[in-house]
Amino acid sequence: MSPIPATDTQTDRPVTLHRVMQQMIAQGLKTRYEPPAKLSHALFVLLMRLNDNDRRKAKTAGRDNAAVRA
Repeated sequence: MSPIPATDTQTDRPVTLHRVMQQMIAQGLKTRYEPPAKLSHALFVLLMRLNDNDRRKAKTAGRDNAAVRA
């Protein structure tokens, strides 16, 4: 964890305990809930299956619309 500055860089006011606590909580939440930069293989496979299903549905809907027009 980085050291706590003596002043707030945005306002040049002394850092308060409240602001330090807010920053620490925000950092903890960010590290806990930030999505990973790289997907797991299982999640990647599921996303690819969803994309394939969407493409098939779009292709089928296109055929159905063409049949109705004819």
